Formats: sequence, structure tokens, C-alpha cells
Amino acid sequence: MNPKPLYLALFASIASLVAVLIAQYGFGLIPCELCQLQRIPYVVVIFLALLGLYRPRHRLWIIGLIGLTFLAGSGIAAYHTGVEKQWIAGPIGCTDSGNKAGQSMDDFLKKIEHAPIVACNQSQWDFHGLTMAGMNAFWSLFLACNMFVALQQLCKRKHSHA
Repeated sequence: MNPKPLYLALFASIASLVAVLIAQYGFGLIPCELCQLQRIPYVVVIFLALLGLYRPRHRLWIIGLIGLTFLAGSGIAAYHTGVEKQWIAGPIGCTDSGNKAGQSMDDFLKKIEHAPIVACNQSQWDFHGLTMAGMNAFWSLFLACNMFVALQQLCKRKHSHA
């Protein structure tokens, strides 16, 4: 069975992680909690792709799982985009809401002490309004679609040879 979709998933995941690490360590873009959460699907895909390369009999299932993992990653990134654009509320403790009226100074200072370094609703970089989370949502969706198309083609070939 053709391993090309596994190589695509493996390369795309490694490249995506390298890109965010370069953004973080090379350009000083500190990731928020949701940014870090978006990295997990790529790590999972790397392990699944490697497993698929060494377990040819299970490639169809693994390619399907990779597609679902990319789809989940796209969902996480889309959620983060919604938080950045302030279309939806972000997780408690990960969004910058400022000092609310009626909040004591002690409460405000405690909140600052326990606050993450970077707020999830504050984009550090964007390209014409498209944030890194937005780009990741599209990229992950594109990769998921590629995996599902490859899965469909591999299933057709398998059934035509049977």
C-alpha cells in the first residue's frame, strides 16, 4: 500500500512544528496556552505516521486517524481564532479582560501573579488580519482533506484489486 500520504503527514507536521519553534525562539513570539495546545495534533500525527510506515497492514486505519487528528487540530485553531477575534470567550485564565469595575486591587494583583505570560485573545502576529491560529486552522483543514482524499483513493484501489 502506498505510503505517500504518511510521508506527507510526517513532513507537514515536522515542518509545522519547526515553523512555530522558529517563530517562538527566532522571532520571540511567545505562545499562549491555546497556541501550545495546537502543537499537540502535529506531535500525534508524527507518531501515527511513523507507526503507519512500520505497520503497512494498518495504513488505512492510521491514515484515517491522521485525518481526524488534523481535523481536530483545525478545530482547536479555529476556536483560538475566534478567541483572538473576540467572537467567542476564551478559556478562563487565558484571556486578558483587564481590571473590572468593583474588583479589589488585591484580587487584580492575584490575577496578574497567576496570569499566563501571553493572553489567548491577543494575537502577536497577523498577515492582513489572518492570525497564526487562523493560518493553522486552514492548514490543518487542508491536511485533513488530503488525508481523507488519499484514504478514499487507497480504499478504491484496495477494493478494485480484491
